[in-house]
Amino acid sequence: MRAIGYLSSVGEQRSRTSTDAQPADAAPSLAVQNANFLKYCDEQGFEPVATYLDARVPPGRVRHGLAQLLRHLNEEVRGFTIVVAQSFARLGADPTQATRTALQLRARGVQLISLEEGQIDETTMVDLWQTQANADVGAHHRRERLLERARLGLAIGRPPYGYRVGDEGRYAIDDDEAHVVRDIFRLYLQEELGIRRIAQRLNEAGCQTRRGRDWSMVSIRDLLRNPVYTGRYDKLGVSVSGNHDALVSEADFLAVAEQMARRRTATGVSHPSDFLLAGLVWCGEDHARMIGVTRRQHWRKADGSSGTTVYRYYQSEARTNRSVGDYHTRRADELEAEVLAHIRGERGGGEATILNIEGDELALAAETAVAIANAETRLRSIDRQLSQLLEDAAAGDHGPAGLYDAGASIVAAWESAQADLAHLRSRSLAHERDHERRRRRNQRLRQVREDWNTLTFPQRRELIEQLVERVIVFDHTVTTLLQA
Repeated sequence: MRAIGYLSSVGEQRSRTSTDAQPADAAPSLAVQNANFLKYCDEQGFEPVATYLDARVPPGRVRHGLAQLLRHLNEEVRGFTIVVAQSFARLGADPTQATRTALQLRARGVQLISLEEGQIDETTMVDLWQTQANADVGAHHRRERLLERARLGLAIGRPPYGYRVGDEGRYAIDDDEAHVVRDIFRLYLQEELGIRRIAQRLNEAGCQTRRGRDWSMVSIRDLLRNPVYTGRYDKLGVSVSGNHDALVSEADFLAVAEQMARRRTATGVSHPSDFLLAGLVWCGEDHARMIGVTRRQHWRKADGSSGTTVYRYYQSEARTNRSVGDYHTRRADELEAEVLAHIRGERGGGEATILNIEGDELALAAETAVAIANAETRLRSIDRQLSQLLEDAAAGDHGPAGLYDAGASIVAAWESAQADLAHLRSRSLAHERDHERRRRRNQRLRQVREDWNTLTFPQRRELIEQLVERVIVFDHTVTTLLQA
């Protein structure tokens, strides 16, 4: 298991004052956090592969360490990777920001471990947010009551799919949902279906999640990885084996983990960086991102020899993850060639997505200032939405899956707004350097037009990221939105 450390002094003052359990000087420094991270990896047998840190970040400004961590997770293969932080409080300057950080990491498919609170999942996030958001003299005592419930193996928040809260306060089997859980494990182990095919089988049968939605690859994967179905209870750093009735055996649970590891190795799925337009392509038909997919076709010739052909294409995530909707795909080579033609001006379809850079500079500066103010207002509004979602979850209106689904949508909107704000601030600082910016852009365009065949893949990828804002693919047309 690979481990990445996130070291932060963000939220330091809050962590010192939000509890009466420790003295004000007890908050560990970045150096101590790093030592704690390395010690934890050594004790658990994890491989520490990287650390990212944020120190003294002004309110409202980008946390560059977190931004680098998120980029790393976007670009790297994340199988068996965890992110380790000192505490939930260190994830953000306030409880809502800390929860947003946890959801950002969760959306990228990694586990989050707090050295002080243990594994942070959707339910634990609500508990920690509620404790931190209501920090006062009694906050420590409320947390102690939650920990006492955890030590007794009592349910905290909504139970996982397949269980309800029984008369004694522990998880009890929900017969209808338990049948689906056992079916998922059976389909994966005995019929050897992949998680995409399992989601497709359930959706075609009309079986839906607790929230009445289609099953997705993510929901199936997370269910298969959840040790709660072996009877294990994990809350707030407390782990109790045999706490409640198991839905699957420990042997089957371990067999699933082994089979998942084998399939990751055997499928040979391409790394996102193998695709020139990775992260930039969106399906105009179902408004979902299109991801790079590789398929290998094997066949046997009449003379007994075998052959293999590799197909690379971009496919809508709506079909890939949930097996719903139509197959909206484009051959990778054909789409990349068309986008290059747009950039070079050889074919219509390239559209600029920039503010008007002609005319009076003062008018442009005023326009940018208004746009920045609007983006900041939008971020505050999104944070209020997240706070409301957490309040609803704390009141029991959303289960863990519901929090993840709704939280992922809010986090995506926040990341988009935050990216817009960063872009606008950058433009505000770059007005006086506009001539240099244009010169560099023209240089990049010349590289695409004249030097493309001599460039390495990383150089081509960098140029595309600098020139292309987004590629929108419809069944019969492609539009390339160009950067400034």
